[in-house]
Amino acid sequence: MSCLEENLSVIKKIRPNLYDKLEEIIESGIYSYDNIEETSTRDGNKALIIEKDNNKYRLNSIYKPLSEAEKWAGQYNFNNLSVSVVMFGIGNCLFVREMLKRLQNDAVVYLYEPDISIFLYDLNNIDITDILKEEYIYLFIEKINEEEFRDLLQENMDWSLLPTQIICSHPIYDKIYDDEYLEFMKSVYDANNLAKVNRDTEKHMSVTLAENAIRNLAYIKESNYVSEIIGKIPKDIPAIIVAAGPSLDKNIDELKRAEGKSFIMATDTSVKYLLAHNINFDAIITIDALKSITHLQDERCHNAPLFCVLEARNTLMDMHTGRKIWFRGSIYMYDLYDKFNRIFPSYNSGGSVATAAFSVCVSMGFKNIIFIGQDLAYSGGITHAGGVVKNISGDEDGRQYVDSVDGGQVMTRYDWLIYLEWFENSVRDLKELNVIDATEGGALIHGTKVMKLSEVIDEYCNNSFSFKGMLDELPYTFTGEEYNKVKDKISHLKKEFINIRQKSKEGIKLAEDVIRFINIGKCNTSSESKKLKQINKINNFLSKQDAYSILDIYITNMVADDVNTVNSLTDDEDENMKKTIEISVTIYKALIQAADALEPVLEDTLAKL
Repeated sequence: MSCLEENLSVIKKIRPNLYDKLEEIIESGIYSYDNIEETSTRDGNKALIIEKDNNKYRLNSIYKPLSEAEKWAGQYNFNNLSVSVVMFGIGNCLFVREMLKRLQNDAVVYLYEPDISIFLYDLNNIDITDILKEEYIYLFIEKINEEEFRDLLQENMDWSLLPTQIICSHPIYDKIYDDEYLEFMKSVYDANNLAKVNRDTEKHMSVTLAENAIRNLAYIKESNYVSEIIGKIPKDIPAIIVAAGPSLDKNIDELKRAEGKSFIMATDTSVKYLLAHNINFDAIITIDALKSITHLQDERCHNAPLFCVLEARNTLMDMHTGRKIWFRGSIYMYDLYDKFNRIFPSYNSGGSVATAAFSVCVSMGFKNIIFIGQDLAYSGGITHAGGVVKNISGDEDGRQYVDSVDGGQVMTRYDWLIYLEWFENSVRDLKELNVIDATEGGALIHGTKVMKLSEVIDEYCNNSFSFKGMLDELPYTFTGEEYNKVKDKISHLKKEFINIRQKSKEGIKLAEDVIRFINIGKCNTSSESKKLKQINKINNFLSKQDAYSILDIYITNMVADDVNTVNSLTDDEDENMKKTIEISVTIYKALIQAADALEPVLEDTLAKL
């Protein structure tokens, strides 16, 4: 078989989505690698020469490219635990391979190639099956799947991975592809920034998040999840996402003309304003674990369909009596649904209820998505509709001017700016979508079409649609005997809490013995080795328990600072071992505390199943 056939065979097997797009591109003949030359080097390897914008750039040394790659890889510390590598440029894979040689088994690698011609050259001329077959390596190629890069990073980049993250570029790539490199770095920055925001949220609300996740399991019985709605809404029906920005007061009454001719998604903060104007919306969306109950106190909204997450405020979920539709769950919920072949679509939160609403509408298949009340900026000193002012800690330091929808400038703040950039990136990446900003005030979301709401309704709201009617015909996700099996799975959490407590206590005793061995200089003995194997066995047992992912949420604040340092190793192996074992003791103790605290919460939930 030729290189191309060998490489494509592996891609087809391991990366079918990439293969489908790649096959189309190869068959189209639109792209080639005529701009690439190869030359022999003194050590018998090959160097690539790229022609771009009438300039030629050599990617490798013409003397010793392999030694050059070894030296380049040597500047990074790949020996830490849980290393994630985010690399710009693949080239002829010499640098990539030197990096891969140094990685530990738990590493994750994101490779971004900004030039499809180089990737096509590699496929045709180099056996790269060793790279293509590794599932821990994510590949993003220009013109094929580069739009997935930012979203996947944001989904996968946990805050605990940041201390050992390696961000690197193939030599000279950042100069050749300078614009692409800036976009690459911006995507990495956005993902890391979101991870830090999520960390702060989890640390602040970890106990509440875990308690909500357990209590809200009681609502699975008569609920649906978002995948069941995909394909059921006509493509000519637009989605209107209503946020509670100051400009909502300008055009809220206009929404009456869109009733029954669109899908009106109300963010939880906008509901009271819609009800005050007697606007009939189709659904509400909520995500916050500590959302004020005042937003949904009005009984008129209690029966409206509610798009929600497992960690949403339990008090609000309890007040709500209508159909609940899950669009994201904790790891526990994903795993539970997966056991019954129910798969959630990919989801990128963006951090706010409005960005969540957008992501949900995208996953449901809407082609026309309309924003109103999405100001992301101050109106004078006003932050929300109805003349409401809600300030946040540190907002004065994070204020800056951005482009406004009316062509001028408007004041925003740091949290809104994060959401603004998220929207702009999403609109740019989702090229097939028609996103219209009918907010009529506030910050300009670049990439959207700016229109008045009255004009939007005239142009896009021309066909009848009843979301309620569609839901009435949709059975609950789990019914009958299948729901009984789901209930059994949830009930099993009680036994898992007991097992986790017991194993954690065993782990503490073993860990303390190992630390004692290290302190008295009796390392690498058969006794120490035996106890380390027992600890690893306990850790594997704990991680495989369904309940662990919920307890892990609870203990976030208890172990966050310690976990943030444990992945960074020193040159002292004994000290590394001691630090790792000490963190294990911290986690074991936290798990015991979490199980003790959450057990009565679980008992309450089991009584309601």
